[in-house]
Amino acid sequence: MSVDWLRYDNGALYWLNSDRALVRHRPGAEPVELTPPGFRVGGGVHAYGGGDFTLTHGTVWCAGSDGLYRLNGDRTATLVASGAFGDLCPGDGELLAVREDEHGDALVAIPLDGGDVRVLAEAAGFFGSPRFVAGMLAWTWWSARDMPWGGCEVWVAAYEDGQIGDPMRVAGGPDESAIEPRWGPDGMLYFMSDRTGFWNLYRHDGTALAPMAEDCAAVPWQLGHASYCFLDDGRIVLTTRNGLLVAGTSDAVPLPYPSIRPCLAASGSSVALIGSSQVAVVRFDAEPPSVEVVAGASELLPVALDGSVVYPPAGASDDWSAPVIVCVHPSYETARYFTSRGFAVASGREPLDVAECVAMAEQLIATGRAVPGQVFVRGTGVGGYTALRAVSQPGPFAAATVVSPVVDPSTVPRFLRPYAARLPGPVTAAAIHTPVLLIHDSLVPAADVVTLAEALRARDAPHELLPLPDAAADSAAALAAELRLYQQVIDSN
Repeated sequence: MSVDWLRYDNGALYWLNSDRALVRHRPGAEPVELTPPGFRVGGGVHAYGGGDFTLTHGTVWCAGSDGLYRLNGDRTATLVASGAFGDLCPGDGELLAVREDEHGDALVAIPLDGGDVRVLAEAAGFFGSPRFVAGMLAWTWWSARDMPWGGCEVWVAAYEDGQIGDPMRVAGGPDESAIEPRWGPDGMLYFMSDRTGFWNLYRHDGTALAPMAEDCAAVPWQLGHASYCFLDDGRIVLTTRNGLLVAGTSDAVPLPYPSIRPCLAASGSSVALIGSSQVAVVRFDAEPPSVEVVAGASELLPVALDGSVVYPPAGASDDWSAPVIVCVHPSYETARYFTSRGFAVASGREPLDVAECVAMAEQLIATGRAVPGQVFVRGTGVGGYTALRAVSQPGPFAAATVVSPVVDPSTVPRFLRPYAARLPGPVTAAAIHTPVLLIHDSLVPAADVVTLAEALRARDAPHELLPLPDAAADSAAALAAELRLYQQVIDSN
């Protein structure tokens, strides 16, 4: 089970399952699905969505593929407004959100009791993180020429009678990425900034609350990240490489996860988190804090090998050697599936580029962990572009699997254009020299993937195009096709 996004409301914890169904978990009870059968929570704002649901006075609001929905108690959903919405957040008797169209972004407000969507601000660039506190509104903005980790600004303004006052920039700029603004229980504004070269937590007055030479926030590919949260006694809990840390202390709460999803949620003295495929709750009302897993499969633990995060084959001895799958993005679901079938799965803590994928594979071969001729690469989206590039040059990879890949950077969604502008150009069938599995789901345009498959077929190059009309329902078919590709390559050696 893969889970995503967390929210607390009245002591109940909410999250999204792997099929993007919304689940509510009350203490002492089994999780209950709230969405209609087959309904997938998540919109297409900024290509990758994020902040896809929130709650106001017990009512659940969520982004769907075609607009903003309100969930009803009988597992039905009512379309409130059409469009691409994300980063949903409660306001004062209204819902705040980011809405995107082909022209740009808008900060919008939606009355809870019905009524039209009201535009608060518009920009040709990008908005994020609308966060309200009595009489004030904070948000982020970045230029259409930038990715948010390259340069992003935090803004605040008075917000009364549904109108934004004169805005003031608090942090960020062309050379600083300031992200995740949030109002604390003390009424002060907090945010993450990389002004020192690392994303650390700051208060509005410029005070660094937990300075360290490491990132305490994830790269913001999606909206809605929450890398820190507030306990009811005012303490601030944030993510670090070693676990969760209370700001102002030195010892992190150790956790058995290679990474923590940037969607912390707090209730009282408890913090809920997603680590790998598990939902866990850390309780800070005891010393040391206690950790309880409330959902998810038993944890599969990786090992660190020469800077790589590697999941060995299940039941392997200490001197194991095996076929290896290098993942451009860390993928716990891939690791769980393939390690149970004799493969090792390797990745970095952050997404890899082509050179890093090749170096990781070559290092694993050189140390005897990977079997030469049985090393594969896989990627999704932009990571799919990386994987295709990796098999478009001589190197260690014997095959590639790509899921909804970027093939031509000039055709990517608006959010990705600044990133794509730095890429070397389209992937061509003529350059690919290994078998490839092209998996395409219904969430992205198919034209480029289909064109690439047709060009590979014209060259009689080994490939398979697997369209998935329902990405969630067909995930087992995709994994089976991927396994089949790798086994065919292994059997041919």
